[in-house]
Amino acid sequence: MRGDARRRLLFIVSLGALQAIWPLTMDLYLPSFPQLQDELGTTPALVQFTLTGAFIGMALGQLVAGPISDAVGRTRPLATALVIYAVATVWCALAPSIELLIAGRFAQGLGAAGCAVIGIALVRDTVSGPAMLRFIANLSVISGFFVVLSPALGAQLLTVVDWRGLFWVLAAYGSLLVVLAFAVFLRAETNPPERRALREGATVRDDYRVLLGSPVFRALVVGGGLMFAGMMTYMASSAFLFQDVFGLTPTEYAIAFGGHGALMIVGAQVSARLSRRFSPRRIVLIGMTSLVSAAALLLLSVLLVPQAGFLGFLLPLLLFTTSFGLIGPAVQAFALEPHALRAGTAASMLGASNMVFAAVASPIAGFFGVATPTATVVVMLVLEAAAFAAYAWAFRSRPVPNTGDFAGEGRPAA
Repeated sequence: MRGDARRRLLFIVSLGALQAIWPLTMDLYLPSFPQLQDELGTTPALVQFTLTGAFIGMALGQLVAGPISDAVGRTRPLATALVIYAVATVWCALAPSIELLIAGRFAQGLGAAGCAVIGIALVRDTVSGPAMLRFIANLSVISGFFVVLSPALGAQLLTVVDWRGLFWVLAAYGSLLVVLAFAVFLRAETNPPERRALREGATVRDDYRVLLGSPVFRALVVGGGLMFAGMMTYMASSAFLFQDVFGLTPTEYAIAFGGHGALMIVGAQVSARLSRRFSPRRIVLIGMTSLVSAAALLLLSVLLVPQAGFLGFLLPLLLFTTSFGLIGPAVQAFALEPHALRAGTAASMLGASNMVFAAVASPIAGFFGVATPTATVVVMLVLEAAAFAAYAWAFRSRPVPNTGDFAGEGRPAA
């Protein structure tokens, strides 16, 4: 049993390392945005397009990797994605222009997508029901640690390397994950041939038809994308706002940003506790109410009490990021529970929606300007309110159960 426990722990830690590729890829280089802008002679909007390129790559990559992993297993697509990621990251480190950096970030996103979507599918392969929500929430502790660590690590690395050095660090991490995949995941296929045989006759088109035929799943895809875009609007502007507007140093910015990441972990753990009493649907609605309220408070602070400065901006953000962490595990668990045999495709649609909406939203605030926080906060509020509306529309005719089960969407798909 102790051997089984060790293998399970290694499996969980390895899943966490896979999920960490997303925050590391997106957050490690955020403190370098002003430096990157100066060295490549570009604009804040184009610097933010390096995020957009990665988002688009992750969207397309997930739509490919998820269905393939349902059809042929998780391990081979995962290994391929990791190799793509490592090569693309080297490209980014060597890019001589902002245009080529954006192209490299697109390819980097393609590779990271396979890690993200297959990691979630691996979770659905191994657990179900309320236990899945708690598993995802606990897994978020590992990935959330990297959300906290990444900006601070990036800021510290910038004292000894330039922004290119940050991408060399990411290339090394990607190479490490390739080794880890061969050591752990390639020896334990969670979607074996006998399980895939249950999908006999099913095509990718059939999978999409089933998933998109559910109004709740459609709402989770659209609402999740809008919600994520609101968060990424803040993240894309945060380096400029915190450092240029509020005068924080890169290290101070990393500490503030990391604190928000820590609160996302807290929110996820609260979600796990609430799953013992409430359905994921109710947790989503509770969290969205808190999220929209936080965005509204943030706008009121910026418009009515600008003299509060950084503190007035920071405090509503604490509630915002905690609420965001609360919602995430519930959305994933609720969306994946009825779709065991198409978990990869379901996870890919959720993830791709996040990336597409974020790709569109992340440069918007930059176009309106980041000399003040107003444009960023307005975009955040509009997006989160739209997400709330999407969820409320889908749930309006379906009573929310008072228990912690996954009622309302039928049995897990066979």
